Order: sequence, then C-alpha cells, then structure tokens
Amino acid sequence: MFLGIGLGVNFKNLAYRSAEPLVADILRLDEQEATIRAIKKVSPAVVSITVYESLPNQIMDIDTGKISVKYENIKKGAGTGFLISSDGLIITNKHVVDTEIKESGSYKINLNNGKQYYAQLIGKDPLNDLALLKIFDKNLPFVELGDSDKLSAGTSVVAIGNTLGLYQNSVTKGIVSGLNRSIVASDQSGNSESLGNVIQTDAQINLGNSGGPLIDLNGKVVGVNVATDSSGSSIGFAIPINDAKTVIKSAKEKGRIIRPRLGIRYLMLDEQTAFEKKLARSQGAWVNSGKSELASVTSDSPAEKAGIIDGDIVFEINGIKVEGQNTLISITQRFKPGDKIGLKIQRGNKILNKIVVLDEFK
Repeated sequence: MFLGIGLGVNFKNLAYRSAEPLVADILRLDEQEATIRAIKKVSPAVVSITVYESLPNQIMDIDTGKISVKYENIKKGAGTGFLISSDGLIITNKHVVDTEIKESGSYKINLNNGKQYYAQLIGKDPLNDLALLKIFDKNLPFVELGDSDKLSAGTSVVAIGNTLGLYQNSVTKGIVSGLNRSIVASDQSGNSESLGNVIQTDAQINLGNSGGPLIDLNGKVVGVNVATDSSGSSIGFAIPINDAKTVIKSAKEKGRIIRPRLGIRYLMLDEQTAFEKKLARSQGAWVNSGKSELASVTSDSPAEKAGIIDGDIVFEINGIKVEGQNTLISITQRFKPGDKIGLKIQRGNKILNKIVVLDEFK
C-alpha cells in the first residue's frame, strides 16, 4: 500500500515536471507551422517593383556636329507591392513609384513564379503613402485582407519584401510593438511626409521592403510596410490595411483613387499636448499646422466654408469620438465626396456644431 502511494506520487511529480516544457515545445511548433503556412499563402501574391525613369540623353554626330536627343530608361529604384485582385491590381507605397519627372515613370513587375509585366499607374493617394498599379492578366494570386482595427500590441506579424531590391520575398518576423503612432518619414531623395495612425513593429523592414505586406499568422494582410527608424534597432512601421481599403474600393469601382476632403491640418491631442498648450480638451483633432508653413485650414475647402478656424478642436464626427485609432482622417474616409457630416467642435470654452459637405481631393 505504501509502495503504491509512493509510486503514484513519483509519477505525478514526474508528469508535473515534464508538462511545462512539453507544452512550450508544442506551442513553439504550432507558431512555427502557422508562420510557414502564412508565408506560403501570401508569397505568391507579393511582387517586386523596379522603377524606371525616361531621361533625355544628348548625342552628337561626330561628322556633322548635329545634336540629337534620345530618351533612355534609367533605373531609379526598387520596392515591393502585393496583388489585391485576381485581375492584377497591386498596392504599394507612393514613394516607391514617385519619379523626378512627372509621368515619365515605368514600372516593371516580377512575380514569385518568374513572370514579368509592365504596370500602369492607377493613382497615388493624396492622404497616405500609398499607390496603386495595374498589370493586365487574369487568375493571378492575390492576398486576403485582414482587419487592422483588431490588432493589439504583442500580435505576431511577418513582413515580406524585396529586400535591397535584390532578395525577393525575404521574410522577417516579430510582433506589433505599438499602435496609432505618428511619424515623419523621409525617402532617399530627402522628401518627407507625415504619417499618422501607423503600426509599429519589430519585424525588420529593410530597404526595398517598402510597399510589401505585413501579415498575421492567419496569412491575412494587416498593414502595408512603409518605413523604418534608422536611429533605433528593429523599429519599423506599416500603414494599417483598413486605412487603405477606401483607396482599394474606389480603384475597383471607379478605376481611380477617390478621397473625400475636409481641408484641415491637425494634430491628434493627448493629455501632455493639451496641458502644454493649455487647451480646454485633451482628446480630439486640434486644427493646427504644426511646423508647416501651410495654413491649417485650406482655402476654399469644405472646412473653411463651414467656418472652422485655426485652434478649433474637432472631438466628434457624426457621433463618433475622435480619439485613439479613430483619427479625424480615418473617420472622414468612411464617407464619400458630397456627403454631409456633423462635427462637434471645442472653440475656447464654447462647443459648436458644424455641418460640412465633403468634396474630393484633386
């Protein structure tokens, strides 16, 4: 009897000691398998983009001294994109497709299966660092879009891209490090752009990865890789895929990018900014141009016509509070040009109601 009890205790202790590492090993294998499945699911739809610019080259005839001009395609850069429809619609970053001379760019697309195409530029997003290209084929592989609003810090993610313009479909893995970040991103030409509501991740986003997908372990795209902070280690950023869905929808339905315009520059408030600036409210969109020399309210815009002025705080739009991931831009992009929206505004100690009729970015 005592022997039996002793053996029972020993077996229980043995099982207890081995349970934790066994469970940890199973979890690691499960995540590894999920990661591999997600990469295999998305990779066929990830494309490399090589950007060429047509530039004039003067040629002199030695015999006659006559000068002629010949245009040559010069490689200007490379990046990544991904197919979002079976008929060839591709999303990437605006800074990937930008060229120095307007309308002189051409875009060579390489698929993972070796096929090559030249793409047509559908349009560039006036609000975000996004652009759409189109190749002409059918039955192409394409990605499944996720819901970036459901992301939380700690979510495992994978970034896929054309690293350094050389290594197609390179993958890095990490987690979502933060949400709703605001950054100022610069390209290699020194052009800068303010981006709000971006996802921060420690999945390495290398040069050339711009425009590639950030995916979850279900193989759904949750972001568009856009920038990295070179002053830190493993600090990358992606545009939430939900912020790109308006662009995608308009391109599919109208064949071009359509964005509704309110016409203000603003800063999203937090308690620290509100305290420093002695503002009456700590949440909302503060109409302010920051360090920009441009006006905070665009001339002849819907905002100006509605009487919105510098210093106003827009804290509610059609009953939706302007805070956190519900930035002013993300809310207004749920509407279309011509829609009327109601704004609640804090102006000093007064609360005002304004009706604004949105127009279209040109």
